[in-house]
Amino acid sequence: MRVETLVVPPLDNNAYLVIDEASEQAAVVDPALGAKDLLAKAESLGVQIVAILNTHGHADHTADDGPLKSATGAKLGIFEVDAYRLARNAKESRWFLPAPPPPVTADLLLKEGTSVPIGGVTLVTIHTPGHTEGSCCFYDAADGVLFSGDTLFAGSCGRTDTLGASPAKMKASLQHLAELPPETRVLPGHGPATTIGKETWIADLAYPVV
Repeated sequence: MRVETLVVPPLDNNAYLVIDEASEQAAVVDPALGAKDLLAKAESLGVQIVAILNTHGHADHTADDGPLKSATGAKLGIFEVDAYRLARNAKESRWFLPAPPPPVTADLLLKEGTSVPIGGVTLVTIHTPGHTEGSCCFYDAADGVLFSGDTLFAGSCGRTDTLGASPAKMKASLQHLAELPPETRVLPGHGPATTIGKETWIADLAYPVV
């Protein structure tokens, strides 16, 4: 598996192009407002985007779901209990977006343990509520990579004081992720990459988490 990281608007989001080099198929994890750059990168590498995966339904991560889906025909996946946010985002303005995102409908309603094949690469869905009720991570056990969205950052975690968030669920989700192999590479929704082993603070986590 090859991963290309693009830092894109609106909030210095990490948008990931996940590539299976053997099949030349790719997935995008959290396109944010990066559709144009992601399409250009995919074209330069000669790969086809076949899936768009949202770690959660916040508008800064999902803003270009629609344009990217229209341009590629890729299947759009989001955890089932966050799917309602896609329609909600299209009806509401956000200070960090020039306009509400265009309406889009998910093709894949993900659940705990849902596997998403990208050629020979398999991304497994891990439900990690806390930042939103349907936040999730995508885990490639074979390559030891976790796409953690806004659940786990280097040295911190996502906010738990917004609609659908829960400090108690965030704590449980972080502790669940801490059970992954320590060498697992963590690729978050914002900021630098880390590893599970470096995030030793999770073991001493106190409630509440904000």
